[in-house]
Amino acid sequence: MKNIKKLACLGILVLGVLAFSSGVRAQDHPIVGGYGSISAKSAEAQSAAKFAVSARARRTGKRIVLWKVLKAEQQVVAGMNYRVCMRVFENGKARTVTAVVYKNLRQKRSLTSWTVGRCG
Repeated sequence: MKNIKKLACLGILVLGVLAFSSGVRAQDHPIVGGYGSISAKSAEAQSAAKFAVSARARRTGKRIVLWKVLKAEQQVVAGMNYRVCMRVFENGKARTVTAVVYKNLRQKRSLTSWTVGRCG
């Protein structure tokens, strides 16, 4: 009888450890509502970067040319946010900028931020 209780306790302990470890592994995935990495070479990242450069150039009247996308992330909201860190030439000067482009449910995009400086 004591052996059965010991085996039952051991079984419960093993199941608990397995349940906990699978929960820990689930944390490797992006948190719902948070940013998750995407390839800097993906069509979404490239499209968001090109849109950001074009929108910023229109807004400021400066000549801005996309050189390279360094890092890209996406966030599911009521639509999609794309946070793109990139190297650009702004009036001939090389800069690193991070832009956030929002694409709504109707696929209309807007530039929501443009920050000069290192990738975050």
